[in-house]
Amino acid sequence: MENMNKSIALLSMWIFSVLIIFIGCKEEGRIDQIDDATPAPAPVTITKIENISGGAIIRYSIPDDENLLGVKAEYERTPGQIVKSEASLYTDSLLVEGLGETKSYEVRLYSIGRNGKSSKPVAVNVNPLEPPIIIASKSMDASFGGVKIEFTNEARANLALVLMIDSLGTGEWLPLQTFYTKAPGGSFYRRGLENKELNFALYIRDRWNNKSDTLVQTIIPVLEEDIPKDNFKNMKLPGDSWEYIQGPQYAIEGMWDGITSNRGGNVYAGKNTEPIPQHFTISLGHKVSISRFKVHHRLNDEYMNSSPRTFELWGSELPPSDGSWDNWHLLGEFEAFKPSGYSEDGSVGTITAEDKNYARVEGIDCELVVSDKIPNPYRPVKYIRFKTNSTYATYGSEVTSGQLIIAEISFWGQIID
Repeated sequence: MENMNKSIALLSMWIFSVLIIFIGCKEEGRIDQIDDATPAPAPVTITKIENISGGAIIRYSIPDDENLLGVKAEYERTPGQIVKSEASLYTDSLLVEGLGETKSYEVRLYSIGRNGKSSKPVAVNVNPLEPPIIIASKSMDASFGGVKIEFTNEARANLALVLMIDSLGTGEWLPLQTFYTKAPGGSFYRRGLENKELNFALYIRDRWNNKSDTLVQTIIPVLEEDIPKDNFKNMKLPGDSWEYIQGPQYAIEGMWDGITSNRGGNVYAGKNTEPIPQHFTISLGHKVSISRFKVHHRLNDEYMNSSPRTFELWGSELPPSDGSWDNWHLLGEFEAFKPSGYSEDGSVGTITAEDKNYARVEGIDCELVVSDKIPNPYRPVKYIRFKTNSTYATYGSEVTSGQLIIAEISFWGQIID
């Protein structure tokens, strides 16, 4: 009985201690109670204004006030549109952004108390540098089956390139396609258009709906046709990499079955032991002049793993049976375009929904172009050799072997025979 009484006593003391700690915590919380009678904090003191592209960074010192919660800025981004930026008391700057013109904008800064009371405003003027939509450049030109859009985006801003069409020449512009990018530069294509005069308009828009001037052009898309895949054949030349991993659902023929939506099959998935660089050879079944081709990444492998990153396309009318490079001609050198852009150090960075859709559904567009190195990319060929110089798993490394996975490959141009 005595031992039981001692146990009850110890349990009671433990419960009492827990209650004391709990009550103490509750009492301590009252230190941060909001006092509506506390006056608004003093204003901030502006220390520096750094004008940047499309905005400004305003630096300041905060008042010594225990009631201070943070700092707020108010400014008019467009006439009648008042926007706010906020910062905690643990920082000494505020970002003003989304300003579409290089003019003076008034910004009002307030110190905000924990009770919601604001100080008197401190008004400053900022003079933003040219916004990203003005710094960016844009152009468009005729391309095979449509129009080619080229752009630069030095600021690496989130931009939309809006393409419109007036197909009837009535002055009624209709949206045709919008391309989203954060890349420093690149090309977009709109295909499937008729080989006739068409009126196009192009402008750049940022995420605050600021717009550049509009480029208007009349363009005649270049005639091209889809190269049919029913006569494609794996040549299996010496030195080619074409053997598949696991089962026949990963055979190279899956690259021309028209299916791009699968992951576990209907794709080409080579062996992990194949060399890097590696290549395979396809007979097209026709003599053709190739204008462009598309490479589709496998579902959930967009811009990662064994998908091709840098590659070349070669062509031949009659390749040697020994698998050598004699009588082969370079048609193009490519790096898979990523709409959101790669990081400055070359790493993939964030993979957006637009990236995934482009790589898998639309297909990475690779257009053959004339250059000093490749003076005649449109020469007639009957066989193509696809050479993978790196995958996303091997890019930038000294790895000399690895797997290649391609969901689909398609060609366009003109059939000669």
